[in-house]
Amino acid sequence: MAVVEMHKLTLVGLNSEKDRILEQLMAIGVVQVNDLDLAEAAVFAQWSHLVTKENTEGIVEVLDSQIAQAGQALARLAKYEGDKKPMFAPKRAVSLDEFAGMAQEQLKYEQMVADILRLNRDQQELQNQKNKILNLLATLEPWQPLGVPLDFTGTKYTRVTFGVLPPSTNLERVQDALAAQVPASQLTVVSADRYQHYVMLVCHKQYQAEAEVVLRKFGFAPVAFGGLSGTADANIQRAKAEAAVLEKEYQEKETLIAAFAAHKTKLELYYDYLAGQREKALALTNLAASESVFLIDGWVPKALSDDVKAKLTKEFTCIIETREPAADEEFPVLLQNNSLGASVEGITAMYGLPNCREFDPNVIMAPFFIGFFGLMLGDGGYGLIMAAGGLWALKKLALDENQRKYAKLVLYCGISTMFWGLMFGSWFGIAYFAERPLWLNPVAESERLLAWSLLFGVIHMFVGIAVRGVNHIRNGKYIDVLWDVVAWYVLFTGFILYVLPYVPGLNIADYTPYVDLGKKMMLVGAVVVVLTQGRASKSIIGKLISGIGSLYDLVSFLSDVLSYSRLLALGLATAVIGSIVNELAALGGLTNIIKILAFAVIFVIGHGINFGINALGAYVHSSRLQYIEFFGKFYQGGGKPFQPLRYKTKYTNIKN
Repeated sequence: MAVVEMHKLTLVGLNSEKDRILEQLMAIGVVQVNDLDLAEAAVFAQWSHLVTKENTEGIVEVLDSQIAQAGQALARLAKYEGDKKPMFAPKRAVSLDEFAGMAQEQLKYEQMVADILRLNRDQQELQNQKNKILNLLATLEPWQPLGVPLDFTGTKYTRVTFGVLPPSTNLERVQDALAAQVPASQLTVVSADRYQHYVMLVCHKQYQAEAEVVLRKFGFAPVAFGGLSGTADANIQRAKAEAAVLEKEYQEKETLIAAFAAHKTKLELYYDYLAGQREKALALTNLAASESVFLIDGWVPKALSDDVKAKLTKEFTCIIETREPAADEEFPVLLQNNSLGASVEGITAMYGLPNCREFDPNVIMAPFFIGFFGLMLGDGGYGLIMAAGGLWALKKLALDENQRKYAKLVLYCGISTMFWGLMFGSWFGIAYFAERPLWLNPVAESERLLAWSLLFGVIHMFVGIAVRGVNHIRNGKYIDVLWDVVAWYVLFTGFILYVLPYVPGLNIADYTPYVDLGKKMMLVGAVVVVLTQGRASKSIIGKLISGIGSLYDLVSFLSDVLSYSRLLALGLATAVIGSIVNELAALGGLTNIIKILAFAVIFVIGHGINFGINALGAYVHSSRLQYIEFFGKFYQGGGKPFQPLRYKTKYTNIKN
C-alpha cells in the first residue's frame, strides 16, 4: 500500500540475441527501458567513438503503415463478425509461442491485408461508377415520357429546346404569353414534380430568341443532356443495365472479401504482432550498442528483480546488475494498494502521481473522497443505483485493471451514498423517509449539518498535516515534525477554540474556557511557527520575515475550513430538488392510468436529471477538496509513471 520500491537494472548482452532479449522483456512486462543519452552518460565518455544508438525511424514508419492497413482490413471485415461483440468483450487469450509464431506467417497475412484493401478499392470504384449512373437516372426519369430524342434540336425551319420552370409557375399564363408574343411557338409539358416543371419548346427558328426571352420572365432555364442520343427511355434502360452489371461485379467482390472473414482471428493476431514489433523498434532506439554488445538501462520492481535476472541469464548470454537507486536518483512510480486505495488511484493520477520518495496518499484519501461524495449526493436511492451498477459491472463485464478500479469506485461511492441516505432519511426525495432520519434532516437542520461539515473539514486537513509528518519521518527529518506538524496543530487548534462561539449549531453554555485556552495555544503556536518556518533562509532577518509571513497560513486555514460548507450545499441541493420533482410528479394526482403514467415519466426523468447533475457535482467537488485542501498540506507530486516494456495488444491477451 505504497509506492513500489524499484531496482536500477543494467543489462549487457550480445547483439545477436538483442531481438530475442527484447521480446522476452516484452513478454515479462515488468522492466522499464530508459532512453540512454550518450552525450550525458559519464560511463560512455571515453567510449563514445565505439558506442552508437540504433535509428529505427524508417522501420517504425513502415510498421505504422502496416498497422494502419491491417486496421482498415479488420474494419472492413467487422460486418462479418456474426454475433455482435459486447462492449467489454474479453480479449482472446493466445500463448506466447502462438504470438511469436506469427513471424513465420507475417508475409501471408500482409498479402491477405493487401488483397482485402485492393478488393475494397475496386468496390469503391464500382460504387463511384454506379453513383454516376444513378445520378443520370435521376436526371432522365422526369423526361421518360418524352418520345423525342434528347439530341434532337429541330428541323430545317424549327428549333427544339428542353428546359425547366419553377414549380410555382402558372403554366397557362406562360402559354398565353407565348401565344400572344410568339405565335409561331408551342410549349409542351413533359412532366412535373415538386421541384420543377419539365418542358419542351418548339418554335420557328426565326423566333427562338424572342420565345426564350418570354420564358425567362417566368424563370425558364434550358437543359442540356451532355451528348446523350436517343430517347430518355432508351437511355434509362441502358443505364439500368449498366448499373445491374456494376452491382453484380460489386457483389462478386463482396463475396471474395467475405471469404477472408474466416481468417479474422489470425488477422487480429497479425495486427497485435505488428504493434509489438513497433514497440520493440521504439525500444531499440533507447539502447546503446557497440559492434558486438548492447546495453539496457532501466528499472524493475525490487520484488521481481531477482526473478527477472535469473530468467534472462538462464536463457541468454548476458550480464545483469541490479541495485538500489541512489539517494538523489528519481525512479518511476508504480502504486500498489488494496482494493479501497486502488479505486481512487485514477483521481490522484489526474492531479499528478506522488513523488517516488513520498507517502502514497491513496489509502488515506479513499475514505474521505468516498465519504464526501456520499454526503454530497446524499440520496440512498441514487446510491442504490450506483452500487448495483458498479457490482453488475464487476460481475458481468470483462473489464481491464483500470476499468475494474473505476467500477469499484462507483460501488464504494454508491454504498457511501446509501449510508448517508439512511442518516438523512433521503430516498428519492420521498417525504415519509425525510421525516424519519437516523441522524438528522439536512433541510430542517441545516445549521447543525454545516457545523458537522466544518468539523469533517478540520479532521480532513489535520490528517493531511499528519501525512506531512510521515513524509518527514520517511526522509529522516524527525525534528522537522515538531516545527511543521506539531506547531501547526497547536496554532490551528487554538484558532478553532477561539472561534467556537461563531460556529453555528453548537449548544455550549459557556465558551470562555475554550476561548481562553485557544488564545494561549495560538500564542504558543504562533511563536514557534515564526521562529521555525524561516529556517531555510541563511540570514536572521530572512528567517524572521519568512516566519512572520507563514502566519498567513492561518487565514488560508480558515478559508479551507469554510470550503467544506460545500458538503452541506450539495447535500441540500440533492434533497430539495428530489422533493420538488416528487411534488411536480404528483400535482395531477394518481386517480387514473394516464395520471399514473405521467407521474412515472416525470419521476424517472426528474430524478434521472437530479442524479446525473448532482453525482457529477459530488465527484468534482469531492476531488477539489482532495486536490486543494488535503493535498495542499503535504503533497509534493511530480512522479513519473512506471512504463514497462510490454506488448500493447488490442485484440489478444498474451499468456506467458
